[in-house]
Amino acid sequence: MRCVIDAWLERSDPFLRLLDAETGEEILRCGSAWVRPLLESGALSLEEIQDEGLSYAERLGLNLHQPSTCSI
Repeated sequence: MRCVIDAWLERSDPFLRLLDAETGEEILRCGSAWVRPLLESGALSLEEIQDEGLSYAERLGLNLHQPSTCSI
């Protein structure tokens, strides 16, 4: 499956979504409660989201060994 990252990081309420590239269906949505702390700590950045050498989990700052507040 190919995915598209739709990130709105410079808003007052930043969020990002992971979309199916073929259908546009939303696979994952992360709201400001999840995004803002990662941006403020430097764990998530626009540069990392654009880095195609990283996995989607790495690009989005996801730790697959800890629960996430993102919705699927």
